[in-house]
Amino acid sequence: MDVIIQMSHTIDNFRNFFHEDKEKSDFLVGETIHHALEFVSSALSAHNIKVEFEDSERIVVNGYRNEYAQVLFNILSNSREACIERGTSAPCIQVRVTAENDRSVVYIRDNCGGISDDVIPKIFDPYFTTRAPDKGAGIGLYMSKVIIEQNMNGHLTAHNIEGGIEFRIEV
Repeated sequence: MDVIIQMSHTIDNFRNFFHEDKEKSDFLVGETIHHALEFVSSALSAHNIKVEFEDSERIVVNGYRNEYAQVLFNILSNSREACIERGTSAPCIQVRVTAENDRSVVYIRDNCGGISDDVIPKIFDPYFTTRAPDKGAGIGLYMSKVIIEQNMNGHLTAHNIEGGIEFRIEV
């Protein structure tokens, strides 16, 4: 019965998580990240992917909370897939929340090998994917960029770091 109740709560949370926001509102960035991590935690732990989450400040932004969470979900899911596809030993995803110049900034980095230099400029293009057709349509990062830059007047960028990639979400 406890498992059924937990599953019911998960389904309700999932439904609310992807509910369309009608208007902008204030929300805590760290809390939204925490909820996104909860959704992917079982998929990450099933592949022994460690998550480090640093949220030292209570940063509030005004925008579409559920859309923002969708961006986080897309990036975290892509990192998970990269770790799995590449068989990364001791895979780790680090998420850090900070404030810079009166804006929230979230850094999401992994140690799963990064993206080749000739491909990285294309990752936010619609329908661009490096995966097989049955593994993705290539719209997740494109939609993420639209959400952050057009809907929330922010910036979404990515660059390679030693051993992996780092996404930067500024709102």
